[in-house]
Amino acid sequence: MNDITLTGRTLPLADLVRIADGRQVRLSDAGLEQVRAGQTALGDALARGDGVYGTTSMVGAFKDAVVTPEDRPHHTLRLMRSHQLGMGAPLPVRTVRAAMAIRLNGILSGHTGASPDLARALARLLNTGITPVVPEYGSIGCADVGLMGHVGAVLMGEGEAFGPDGTQRATAALLEESGIAPLVPGPKDMMTVLSSNALGVAGVALIVAEVRARLPLWLGVYTVSCAGFGAFRIPWEAARRTGMPTEQRIARFLERVSGDGGWTPRRNLQDPLSFRCMPQIGGAFLSALERVETSLAYSFSHCDDNPILLDGRALTSGASLPLSLALDAQAFVLALCHYVRGVLGRILALCRNDLSGLSRNLTFEPGRQVAFGAATKLAADLATSILRESTPASLYQVPVANGFEDEASYLPSIARALRLQCTLLEPLVALEAMAGRQAARLSGAMPEGLPGAIISALAQDVPWLDDSHAVGDVVQATEAVLAAFPLPPAPEFNSSQSDPMECLYA
Repeated sequence: MNDITLTGRTLPLADLVRIADGRQVRLSDAGLEQVRAGQTALGDALARGDGVYGTTSMVGAFKDAVVTPEDRPHHTLRLMRSHQLGMGAPLPVRTVRAAMAIRLNGILSGHTGASPDLARALARLLNTGITPVVPEYGSIGCADVGLMGHVGAVLMGEGEAFGPDGTQRATAALLEESGIAPLVPGPKDMMTVLSSNALGVAGVALIVAEVRARLPLWLGVYTVSCAGFGAFRIPWEAARRTGMPTEQRIARFLERVSGDGGWTPRRNLQDPLSFRCMPQIGGAFLSALERVETSLAYSFSHCDDNPILLDGRALTSGASLPLSLALDAQAFVLALCHYVRGVLGRILALCRNDLSGLSRNLTFEPGRQVAFGAATKLAADLATSILRESTPASLYQVPVANGFEDEASYLPSIARALRLQCTLLEPLVALEAMAGRQAARLSGAMPEGLPGAIISALAQDVPWLDDSHAVGDVVQATEAVLAAFPLPPAPEFNSSQSDPMECLYA
């Protein structure tokens, strides 16, 4: 596998995911030259006697306290330890690796004033598989200072880290075994490590990448429900011809992966909105996905430090507040909630004999089987738990640092909400797949293309919900099949006109 070269400029989301999953990195010569130029600019500013927040001064409410040149090494150590405050379970290794890559790419922009030694030290951690143990709570999203302090500790040989084998150990021992000397930080190196939203950005980024990968399958499960319900395909044509661009793309995708259908509509004129409005629901979701991806792309190569080095000057900056990304991520949370509400609506509609025309709760033996009767409670609990995560976290700010820091984005909280939502969405989608498949059997539908392939895959390992197995076991078996399902474009799903994935992700 080829290393991924970081330049301080663009960093594709797909490359960030590869780094999170273990790919090694290389620092471009141009990027290192930019770092050296930034380091020189910092040195010139210090020589002129310019004030540099966090370097010649303390931080937060103590910004008026001077740090003398001879005290800077001790100040660096105090700064790191005072901001090593995270609590709770460790963040996933993938998230911390992605955060280190984001911080490293920002350093290579040359605007941080950091030293090349810091850039190389971060790269060494990534390339040797040593990942700082970073607890998940402690940042309000105006620089993840309280969490990035744990990254700074590992760079300096303190704290704990996960080794290449995944075990949690003392950093000092891991560095010694790997032949890595602790970082001797430059004047602004520790401030550069702390003054970053990299962990919040990474948390959002990895979930967004996962959703991008899973959305085609979620839409495929929707078509399974359509087959079982006997839903009209006409709304897809209407959206394809008159809808907004993302609505058109969703509609084209649904038409192409469903082939000629394989089911017959069973009601007059139109279906419940959770079936009829998928181009609109999915289109809004896709729009929100692409907006947050645009904001993420900017964040991957943006220097969000305070201060930043520009044209030889250290400039006080408000870039530590990633509010645009936080709001786009929050909009993505809301769009996902609307998608989830549709999933729940379809499950409940499939189970209602007055709407579906099938047996109540999709039982094969009415009066003897509960089937989906109790399972709908699980679906409702999952869905409402996801919806509860839509609280606009960015509005809940309490002034800290003696009132000096009175703004925050709460980006890490939004990332946690997204992570929980997507974790709960998987069993909810599994329930929809189970209900759609069972409805298809009851209705005699024989769908083609992607919905047919999903039903066939489920038939290999998933029993019917007929009271012969614990419901939870069947949900887990369905989740496992869907997790392993080959996402489009697979050869059998390709249209003769074009790849359906190309029309979804233009």
